[in-house]
Amino acid sequence: MIEVDFMWVGEKTKTGDAIACRFTHPSTGQYVVMVIDGGFRDDGARLAALIKKYYDTTHADLVVCTHPDDDHIQGLFGIFENMSVGELLVHRPSLYGYSSDAVKSGTVEDLVKAAVEQGTTLRHDFAGVDLFGGALRVAGPSEEYYELQLSAQLLLAQKSQGLGGLVTKATQAIRQVFNWRSSDPGETLTDDNGGTTPRNNSSIIMDLQVDGYRVLFTGDAGAPALTLAADHLDAAGRSSAISLFDVPHHGSRHNLTKDLLDRLLGVETFTHRGESIISVGKEADDFPRPEVANALKRRGYPWQATRGKDICWSRGADARPDYSPMVTQDWLDE
Repeated sequence: MIEVDFMWVGEKTKTGDAIACRFTHPSTGQYVVMVIDGGFRDDGARLAALIKKYYDTTHADLVVCTHPDDDHIQGLFGIFENMSVGELLVHRPSLYGYSSDAVKSGTVEDLVKAAVEQGTTLRHDFAGVDLFGGALRVAGPSEEYYELQLSAQLLLAQKSQGLGGLVTKATQAIRQVFNWRSSDPGETLTDDNGGTTPRNNSSIIMDLQVDGYRVLFTGDAGAPALTLAADHLDAAGRSSAISLFDVPHHGSRHNLTKDLLDRLLGVETFTHRGESIISVGKEADDFPRPEVANALKRRGYPWQATRGKDICWSRGADARPDYSPMVTQDWLDE
């Protein structure tokens, strides 16, 4: 049995990730409860309540902080305030000599303190580590790649001093609302449009395989990080068809390429292969990017966006009568 809950995050245009997962341990047959990121600060208690309601527990076996952006890490404080936690998997910049705000070292250490005070075991696993009888594997990053991203984050912060709010203003200026269309507009996703940030590329990437189903959790990882993770999974023999694809970074066009999607999901097809889920805010009309959403659909992975609603994907679990059924989305006008 496996069930994955994507809790909505973001009342307006803000967007974040808050994921809960329950699955059957392949060796013991017992349920394992895992939390992957917690959204913003106010989202943690709501995620804990969702777990209590649907998983009937106030204990998480594993909490994962994929990376310390506020829309991922802040809600985890609410998890520790409302649940007991067995283990916390988080990468700590301070262990590599980084204490700058540019790498969110202070926030990470605050979360570590909350975990230690509760008696939670700390984990710092990198690519190649298996958990829960091999059901879950850390696919990325490697320790070397993580250190490289830390140094890149610091360099980027130093270069960006003095720019003020120009980047934010430019982003706001190009926001637009996308419309639906009835036919495939054709592939326009090519490269990753300059890529994403080093902190996003430091995201923990995880591969979960239970009862013949496979879920790839990506955090906000970009194409370089996901490519390295795919290399690792291929070498480990964990490259079967993906059942559920956690689309990175809210469907941004800076995280995926055509070749990478061909590799992860398969080339264009008229056959349904699986599902993809995208975390977006209620009014984040610029996400997912149409070229990304259409590329997913084109490869047999119709997408769903949280956008103010919780989404549950499950196999072998009880149905949720209070949840709306997943509906295939149409093509987006690019």
